[in-house]
Amino acid sequence: MRIGIDLDGVIFNSENYISAFLELTYMDQIDESKLNFKSNSSKKRYHIPDADFNELLKKYEDCIKKCPLMPYVKEVIGYLKEQGHKLYIITARGRYGKRHISLTKRRLVKERIKVDGYCFSQIDKVNTCKMLGIDLMIDDGYEVVESLSKNGIKCFQFIADRTELIKNKNVEPVYNWGEIARKINKSF
Repeated sequence: MRIGIDLDGVIFNSENYISAFLELTYMDQIDESKLNFKSNSSKKRYHIPDADFNELLKKYEDCIKKCPLMPYVKEVIGYLKEQGHKLYIITARGRYGKRHISLTKRRLVKERIKVDGYCFSQIDKVNTCKMLGIDLMIDDGYEVVESLSKNGIKCFQFIADRTELIKNKNVEPVYNWGEIARKINKSF
């Protein structure tokens, strides 16, 4: 099977890392009723002013270098590779500069996470998944999963933050990498 895997909020616990930073930084400015948990963009989710976006990008570089991996992600990716699955990282990461791509690749090598290919700066993951023949995409982004599933691509929606669940026949919620391994082992 060919499996696409997102980075932020799926391999790296970056969504919680960045969300905590934003909550602390904009504590007095955040209007709880206006938070947008359907957006994949932290800038849109928290309504970050354009003037502050460069500071957020600096924190994101720090996040790429330091934020923890999701529990058991290395073990499950290794297991899936041993089972003969082809794994591709498909991520929007890199859209704000090539430095994020090189930092990410170095971090993945350091963490010994081996995949069959990388697709960075992917805003339209539907076309990328179709081009690669992806059978299953693991992603946490509401907008991304909604778009992929509407285009017939099976998705595991990784739920680790306050993202809303998508309910349709092509989407199955998952909450951790152990569950991902079990469901892939059982179904595919």
